[in-house]
Amino acid sequence: MSRRAILATVAVLALIALGLQMGRGLSPALAERFNVDRAPQPLPSAQPTPPANDRNVAPPVSSSPAAPEKTAESGTAESGSDAPRSAPPQTPTGLPDVDPHKAFGSKSAPVAMEVFSDFQCPACKTLYITTNRKIMDDYVSTGKVYLIHRDFPLAMHAHSRVAARYARAAAQLGKNELVEQALFQNQEKWEQTGDVDGTVAAVLSPAEMAKVRALVKGGTLDAAIDKDFALGQLYRVNQTPTTVFHSGGQTYPYAGVMSYDTLKSFLNQLLSGH
Repeated sequence: MSRRAILATVAVLALIALGLQMGRGLSPALAERFNVDRAPQPLPSAQPTPPANDRNVAPPVSSSPAAPEKTAESGTAESGSDAPRSAPPQTPTGLPDVDPHKAFGSKSAPVAMEVFSDFQCPACKTLYITTNRKIMDDYVSTGKVYLIHRDFPLAMHAHSRVAARYARAAAQLGKNELVEQALFQNQEKWEQTGDVDGTVAAVLSPAEMAKVRALVKGGTLDAAIDKDFALGQLYRVNQTPTTVFHSGGQTYPYAGVMSYDTLKSFLNQLLSGH
């Protein structure tokens, strides 16, 4: 074999090895783009940093999060050099700051899912429509999963915090599912116009809308949103959506969109131990 042929063979083998290594090391968000479906991994583990140009990527956070009201509004925090803080194992009934209007299913369910979401995030819309609505029907309503919506509005999305306020206000009236569905299904419209109010008003009665507007203007909803955002920082959430699973004293984070079939398989594995 000639020297040129030998060098060409070595180069090809090196490229193959590099490709295999990349396939194993992709973040969940990138893995999805390359059709690599990965199950959630238990904490403690450092979540790979998503690409800097990903529109659903949160800014880096420090190992000691800033005050929630400042962090959630500005979306900025200093980047710490310490290793990511792992979330302590939680039981479904021991999760902190759970808004009963934004939690669904039985508190005694063997699996809990905390979904950190942004109403203006396209990937969050995909997860909600293609996966989580089916999870509500098949696992939440049957007492197998306790699902908690966590608001994680990113500063790069101009209207996401406003949408979170309206959704929380509607939830207090028992209209959470109706309004969440309206916000996600009409995301492209109100993202362009900023007309969150009109989007919500289209699915509520005038009397209900008057109550929602009063709650939004009252300024009491931001505290709950900020608590969710601060909790997401403790979990090292750095993109939306991120789902944190709790089962059997273990905590499993997953960043990105998971197909229904993959999530169904993972939940069945968790439930098999109960």
